[in-house]
Amino acid sequence: FTGNNCYLKEDNLEDTFHIGVFFNNRLISIGTFIKEKNILLDNKKEQYRLRAMATEKKFQKKSMGKKLILFAERILKKKKIKLLWCDARKEAIPFYSKLGFHVQGEYYEIPKIGLHKLMYLYL
Repeated sequence: FTGNNCYLKEDNLEDTFHIGVFFNNRLISIGTFIKEKNILLDNKKEQYRLRAMATEKKFQKKSMGKKLILFAERILKKKKIKLLWCDARKEAIPFYSKLGFHVQGEYYEIPKIGLHKLMYLYL
């Protein structure tokens, strides 16, 4: 939330959807959900990937990101999706863990962003 535009090449795919959490008509948390399989996870399950999730600094630790994920879970279940995964920043691993996500593997570096771990949630 620095005011910079963020665009992913998958943003306009038919199966991609975006969720925003608003407070007093102000967008404070965002997430993009892309139909994408990760070969390191259960390939027999229909999968979605969470990308570009962010919550404005002063609204972090106030359940706004949690509300976003829980809302997305409802949408994904209606779509009969069984697995949600993401590349979780090191600092965000406790957040995802509290929501029931599991860690897969070791840390890896994403250039210009930092250390991450693969995390997943069965729906």
